[in-house]
Amino acid sequence: MTEKYNVYRNSVKVAENLTTKSYKDTGLTPATAYRYKVEAVSGDLTVMSDEITATTLPVAVTGVTLNKTTADVAVGGTLKLIPTVAPANATDKSGSWSSSVTTVATVSGGTVTVKPDAGVGTTTVITFTTKDGGKKATCTITVIAAEEG
Repeated sequence: MTEKYNVYRNSVKVAENLTTKSYKDTGLTPATAYRYKVEAVSGDLTVMSDEITATTLPVAVTGVTLNKTTADVAVGGTLKLIPTVAPANATDKSGSWSSSVTTVATVSGGTVTVKPDAGVGTTTVITFTTKDGGKKATCTITVIAAEEG
């Protein structure tokens, strides 16, 4: 009698009556451990059973963009920059922010704050760098005069 194979993931049967020992699981969460049990069945008898733990690979960052590449911000004003990491299902979308000229503007959590004493016409480059892969996106900030009011 020919052996057939049953596969269980975390105690739930995900495949049965396979004719080969090969099985490709789909729809899994990246960078996650899964417990599998494989049974070889011949007729009504389980002739072999083995358990393994397999961990899916993380999805690497391939790029990043910001919602703006240039912006004019008034003296003492703020601007919110939003990074978009690619691919959308990347495992680690975190990163860090920096300003090339902190005497002109600082950045925290994507919020750019232009210094109240920054000179009109001065610039700084705000950069978001991904933790995974060191991908960078930038926005050049130009300081403009605050509106009178």
